Amino acid sequence: MSTVPASVLLVTPRWTRDGGVATHVKTSAAALARAGVAVSVLAARVMSEDAPPGVSVHESPSLFDAGADAKERFGAALESRPDVIHLHQVDNPEIVTALRASAPVVISAHGYSACSSGVYYFAPGQECTRGHGPACMSNMLLRGCAHTRHLHTLPARYGNASRGLAALRAADLVLAYSQAVDRHLAANGLSRRGVVPLFTTVTAQHGSGHDTRRRVVFAGRVVNAKGVDVLIRAARDVDGEFVICGDGHELAQMRRLAGKLGIADRVSFKGWLDADDLARELAEASVVAVPSRWPEPFGLVGIEALAAGRPVVASATGGILEWLEHGISGLAVPAGDAGALAGALNELLGDPERQRSMGEAGKLRVERDFTAERHVAVLLDAYAGAIAGLERAAA
Repeated sequence: MSTVPASVLLVTPRWTRDGGVATHVKTSAAALARAGVAVSVLAARVMSEDAPPGVSVHESPSLFDAGADAKERFGAALESRPDVIHLHQVDNPEIVTALRASAPVVISAHGYSACSSGVYYFAPGQECTRGHGPACMSNMLLRGCAHTRHLHTLPARYGNASRGLAALRAADLVLAYSQAVDRHLAANGLSRRGVVPLFTTVTAQHGSGHDTRRRVVFAGRVVNAKGVDVLIRAARDVDGEFVICGDGHELAQMRRLAGKLGIADRVSFKGWLDADDLARELAEASVVAVPSRWPEPFGLVGIEALAAGRPVVASATGGILEWLEHGISGLAVPAGDAGALAGALNELLGDPERQRSMGEAGKLRVERDFTAERHVAVLLDAYAGAIAGLERAAA
């Protein structure tokens, strides 16, 4: 078998566009197909009928059914005899073992897969550096890194993280999309690793009126880890309009918080937006805020803001500083610090020329480092390495 991959099978729970991993799978599949790779997708649920040119999609409701036989679970998707099988959000060691009988298996770690809490931090700005193990249970109980009041769920979460780590160890290669996640993989003793650059999943638009506007935009899930409450608290000390784009279980709570702080008239909640509407909101922002408490595995919305020529104010944690250059394309602040966030927002909102220059610097950075072409080139090299590794093992 040649080490140059001509075909790939992507395996994922859902084929859709939801702003998360599923969106990445769709855009990565399209980019691979444009590069001449034959792309098949196997999903437990096909929620979107559209498939990019060169991409075939197969649905298998039995994909995660351990009682079903291999033909029922993987069936037609393996008939194309892919050179590589690439798993996304499939942290199941049995599936990895079964699929390795057909081709080398690559797994993407989109987050902190081997972390029981899933968010890999003790307190804002205090990231975990531990590998998964029994000490995680005591840390979740005593140091609060579980970040939940539902302590009865901890044994199951620990078990799921153990299975996720077993899946990563069974794969021929594990891919991260940032050095932050790669450090997590290294801490768990995984040696067959690679880092692949991400790229924007929305088409950047051009905004106008930034000289007279004072608008801060947030885009993401409205959950504790994303720090929307930190942003709303910062808004008390910022003269400007705040736009929250996204949905999540804390949405109603954040509406109440804005009302309680007396700033409901300056905070608008847009809910979940499709790609075009999100691109428009980012382009019309004076500043895009990424106020995350947790160490973002990457922070994709950041490069999407930069691609639109808008500066970013973000928490200095996780993978964020891999794309945000403090003082050049935006400002980095301590995670969870509403005062520091307010200060940075005021600094940029009062200086439209600095917004413009930072946005331009960020746009150039994205055009250099975070493109679909670079993503595909590094990904194909990773696939080739996985194929070569399996060939050497079989020799």
